[in-house]
Amino acid sequence: MKPDTYAARIDRLRGGMKDSGLGALLVVGAKNVRYLSGFSGEDAVVLVLPDEGLLLTDSRFRLQAQEESVHLRIVEPAEKLSQAVPGLVAGVEGAVGLEAEHLTLAQWQAFQQEAPRDDFYHPVEGLVSKLRRVKDAEEIELMRASGALATAVMEYLAGIRVVGRTEVEVALDLEVWLRRRGSEGLPFPFIVAHGEHGARPHAVPRNEVIAAGRLLVVDLGAVVQGYASDITRTFATGPLSERELEMYEVVKEAQAIGRAGIRPGMSGMEADRLVRDVVESGGMGSLFEHSLGHGVGLDVHEAPRLGPKSEDLLEVGNVVTVEPGVYDPGLGGVRIEDTVVLGDNGATVLTETTRELAFLH
Repeated sequence: MKPDTYAARIDRLRGGMKDSGLGALLVVGAKNVRYLSGFSGEDAVVLVLPDEGLLLTDSRFRLQAQEESVHLRIVEPAEKLSQAVPGLVAGVEGAVGLEAEHLTLAQWQAFQQEAPRDDFYHPVEGLVSKLRRVKDAEEIELMRASGALATAVMEYLAGIRVVGRTEVEVALDLEVWLRRRGSEGLPFPFIVAHGEHGARPHAVPRNEVIAAGRLLVVDLGAVVQGYASDITRTFATGPLSERELEMYEVVKEAQAIGRAGIRPGMSGMEADRLVRDVVESGGMGSLFEHSLGHGVGLDVHEAPRLGPKSEDLLEVGNVVTVEPGVYDPGLGGVRIEDTVVLGDNGATVLTETTRELAFLH
């Protein structure tokens, strides 16, 4: 990212701070820190003041901070963070905001104990995550690259042997393939689940051998400069029953309707209903137990949310997943998921690869 990009984000954040009556904001969530600073290390916070931004870290990360956060003043406090902040905001009018969703109770109590007055700190939520919902052109290009990696590993999977190997072995194979090709870690633990185990939407790979003639759900993603992708495909490891094939066709049709129909201006519940209607008309509504999708960015699960109760409004620049699924405890699961970016005319898929049922050996 260009330094000007981070400076512009902080300027927009100051508008939200002003609306909330804040004179300063301490940003402690790691992904929020990266969004505002570019710093990808472990131990740092950003302090946004009316006329400058500070990156507070320690000597372990000095060189990394100097390289990644050139637009911020880097400060290495000699005392605890809760003791350092009051001096750094001296003379600032208004309360100091603390990100409530990223603080433990013990941390909040420590800040309160060191506060010069009772109303010094004010817990706030969502100021940075609200900005993160709409991706700029640089972010979308990084997510396009992340999506391309995720797509490539799915195509790699279609050519390797899986039957007779354990779910854990296959998951590790996919992880190593991605890391060797540039993925910056993993956005989430991969799901490789066959047969009845695939009926768990968040199944954890087991040391169980993948059998022939079963459904196999694979959910994975990649990370490029912090930005995630998320894709799921369901495969067959041999001939399937008529019921399993019917499950697959219903999900494939529903996902196609979602990709074609989702657009800015919809609420999350409207997008969910668009797809859920297709699953219900196929007689499988009771088997679709999770939401349609979620935002993706620096976190693989972020705003906006696409679900039966979501009032989030979709906007141009949102990057979200479209992932209907049906899960029969006696047979297994089927889920087809893509990461898409919303533009003026609808969704563009960032994880484009075949959605036809592929048979793995």
